[in-house]
Amino acid sequence: MAPGSAAADAPSASPPKDEPAPAPERPKEEPSGAAASEDAAGAKDTEESKEAAASKDEAWCQKELETLEHHVCAFVPAKDEASDTLVVFLHGVVKSESGWQYNQQLALVRAAKVNHFDLLAPRGRRGIGPKDMEDWWTWPTRSSAQKTLEPELFDEWREARKTLEERRGKAYDKLIIVGFSNGAYYASSLVLRDAFEADGYGVFAGGGANYLEATAKRIKRRPPVYVGWGLKDKSAKKDAAGFAKLLKRLGWKHRAKARPKVGHTMTDAGLKEAMSFLRAKK
Repeated sequence: MAPGSAAADAPSASPPKDEPAPAPERPKEEPSGAAASEDAAGAKDTEESKEAAASKDEAWCQKELETLEHHVCAFVPAKDEASDTLVVFLHGVVKSESGWQYNQQLALVRAAKVNHFDLLAPRGRRGIGPKDMEDWWTWPTRSSAQKTLEPELFDEWREARKTLEERRGKAYDKLIIVGFSNGAYYASSLVLRDAFEADGYGVFAGGGANYLEATAKRIKRRPPVYVGWGLKDKSAKKDAAGFAKLLKRLGWKHRAKARPKVGHTMTDAGLKEAMSFLRAKK
């Protein structure tokens, strides 16, 4: 099978080998550390270092993607017919200035070309990560951070969607959120809280939020969820499998797929299967 084929089981978004495995975070009502880290950085930064940091921020999006406002990356495949689906991709943990996000973005670009969807790849936040990753780009998995950050995050996603819809002259029929690793843990929280107006979720190499089971039982709107993980994924397979079991207990429409030769990654085949399931007519 050719590299990049949507039917291939080759890894499409695995993190660098030296990237620590992301861990799920239960909600804790404690300071996220964002304010403290920003104050410390502000005291140390010179004008020159600030300019350098700003320059590197501008390169958040890989060159095949367009940079919209708030460093949201966008990709629209060159097709004769406009897609009916917009995917919002939530990245895994990204060490500051490492460029780790590029492989993940390119995996979704490849999937967008093959599966005919438009793509938004927003950026998480620094100062809220797991232990020893506090200054990395991650998503708010703690309830305290969600209360603080979700309003602006959601506004950024909606603004980026509006930009693409104004260009194409019509709205998307479906919005699907795809989360990988740390992004998968956050996506599973979005699912169980019905926190965002998504029409479906793809959760890869992560997931959890069992603490939200009671909340989820009261949720009326239940978009379908695809959960994918690798049996060689030592860091997240138990959490992903546990999330799938939780969805089953809740009677939530979902599809779960464990791939025997896959580690902590997404595969092109997994993305293709997820998109087919999540885009199916009810």
